[in-house]
Order: sequence, then C-alpha cells, then structure tokens
Amino acid sequence: MHEKETIVVVGGGYAGINLIHHLRKLFSTGLMKDLDIILVDKNDYHLKKVKLFKAIVEENNHSLKVPFTKYCGDGIQFIRGELTAIHQSRSSIEVNSPNGDIQEVPFSRLVLALGSVPQQMDLAHGGVTLDSMGSAKQIRKDLLARIQSGDKKLRVAVVGGGITGIETSAEIVSWLKKEAHAAGKDPSGVEVILIDNKDRLLSDIPEKVGYQLERRLNKLGVTVFHQVKADGFKEGMITLNNGSQLDADYCIWTVGLKPHPSLTKFPLPLHENGKLLTDSWYRIKNSQTIYAIGDCVHVVDPRDGRIAAMSCKEAFNQAVRLARIIKADIEGTISEAHKTYPDLYCIGLGPENGFTWAQKWGIDFVLSGRLGAKVREYTWNMASLFQ
Repeated sequence: MHEKETIVVVGGGYAGINLIHHLRKLFSTGLMKDLDIILVDKNDYHLKKVKLFKAIVEENNHSLKVPFTKYCGDGIQFIRGELTAIHQSRSSIEVNSPNGDIQEVPFSRLVLALGSVPQQMDLAHGGVTLDSMGSAKQIRKDLLARIQSGDKKLRVAVVGGGITGIETSAEIVSWLKKEAHAAGKDPSGVEVILIDNKDRLLSDIPEKVGYQLERRLNKLGVTVFHQVKADGFKEGMITLNNGSQLDADYCIWTVGLKPHPSLTKFPLPLHENGKLLTDSWYRIKNSQTIYAIGDCVHVVDPRDGRIAAMSCKEAFNQAVRLARIIKADIEGTISEAHKTYPDLYCIGLGPENGFTWAQKWGIDFVLSGRLGAKVREYTWNMASLFQ
C-alpha cells in the first residue's frame, strides 16, 4: 500500500460494525498506519434491531443500544450525521450533523451499509407497528395496563409470520403469562395469535421442520393462522382479507422490512425492489470504489442465482467477505465473490427456549429448548460483537 486509503462506511447496523471490525483484523498494525476508516451514522449507538421485542418484555433494555465508542478508536473515526449527498466525481460525501452543519468527507472507498427499516402500517389500520424502541415501550405499557385491568382474558394478535413475528409472539406470551400470575390471574387466560399469510411458517425450510416449530409455539400458547392477511384492527376485531374476523384485544404489526428509503435520494442504480444494484463483489454498478452490503443491497450468488436475504446473518457474512475484497482491491489481487449464507435459522422462543435448524449434506439438524436458546443468544451476540 503506497497512498493512504480512506474507507468511509455509512451505516452502523450489523453490516457496518462487522465490516469495520474485520477490516481492522485483516490489516496488520503496520498497514493500519496507511489506512483511515471512518464510520458515519445519524445515531451515536448501534441498535440491536433483531432484539427489539426485548424492549416489550424487559423493563431495563439499555443493552439493546451499544455506543459506537465500543467499535471505534484504534484508527477508526466516528462521525455522527446523516448522509445527504454522494459526489462520485470528486470522491466525497456530504454529512448533515445533528447541529445542522454540513461536512464534506472525502473517501478512497465508500461502503453503503444503510440497511433497512420496518414496514409501517398506517394509523388507519389500527394496532401498533413494532418499529422502534418507542413503539416497543408503548406496547409494553399498553399490555401491562391490560393485565392490571379487571379482564380475566387477554388475546394479543401479532401480524406477520416471519422470524420477528415468531419471536415476538413467543416472548410476549411467556412474559404475559408470568405477569398474569403475578397479578393473581389465571395465566391460561393469556393467548397470542400469530397471523401468517403463507401456508406454513418459514416456507424455505423443510415442511416437517416448520411444523415442528409451530408445535413448539402451540405449547407456549401461540395459535397460528395461515394463508390469511390482516387488513386492519378495530374495536376488538382483526379483519382478514377473506372477509372473516378474529377477536383480539390488542394488535402488533411485524410485517417485514424494506430497504432504507434514503437510497432513492442518490444517483445510484437501484433494483425494482428498492435495493442498490451491485456485482458479485458488492461493487455498485459502474463503480470500482463504491460498495454496498446488508439489507440495502441486491446481490446475486453467481453459483446458483440466489438473491441475498435481508437478515443479520447475511449482513455478517457479507461484511466478512467485503473486508477481504477491499483488501484485495487495495493490493491489486483477486478475492472470492459473494456466496449465500449456509441454510440456518436460529429463533428465540422466550426465556431459555429456542429453536435452531441447519441443513448439511441433505440432513436436517434441529436443536430446541435451552440448547436452542443458547445457540440463538450466541448468534445475537456475534452479530453485534458485544454482549
């Protein structure tokens, strides 16, 4: 390395923090003196987004936010602000700081790891979308008030049968049963219904494994309704797209993710799904110095044509691989292209309970109960690099 390189990483989610971590590991102490790494984010903390439901069931949830000071230092600089412009011609970006000042930040290589945001339901649909710490705390407050009321039964609807919906359902039913018992009520009066618009949970895993997962949810007190879509919640009723209705006292929407909406502001190629288009080495189309990883990127595995999923395991995998690609690009060598993360799901099912599935050599491996929970906690901690 001859000229000093400045790598700017925009976004401190799972992809961003793991990229700077692995860049630091790949470049030895001697090489780091010729390398500046700058992390840019509008917040001063990393949010463990996949554990957002924990803010519903735990009163003290400070551990969900990790200050960026934990990830920076040792040659890594942090700039707090929002990306407002990308100037490819002069290799710089503009960052709007919290006080309103605009700072121009030059780069040799730019990595966009802007991630995704939860799909939000319009207020007219009723219920609450689980999309932030604020909404999680509101849900907690509302449900505790329901438990303290004179009603003997409580039925909570969670709309969205993805991993977030599954984990939220399991955590909430376990927590509410405990709270009901503490309030002198019969815990069996607590029920959670999970509304899934597919024919079964996690349709990309083997059918028998999906049903095994559903049976475990049933034992916890979660009833799953398949092949129906919720249109709205009003006056104690969930209205479904087939014209029928379901009774519910409360409704939580967990209806998936969408690429960060700010991506449309920049003169960069986008796929029709709103994600940045890259080649198999995470380079933005028609650029050799701008990369993208994580939920904001549309990247295809050149071996089998599979499109990368929006998940923290994919973000971690891409971050590790991009660190190697950047090092190879700087050194003028070749690095391995994108590969889809191996078939694996780790799902939390409440306190000391989990479900882990992996497939290898065509064989399904399933861990459940406490061991499954330990594996899930390990993956959560690995994704955020800190416990």
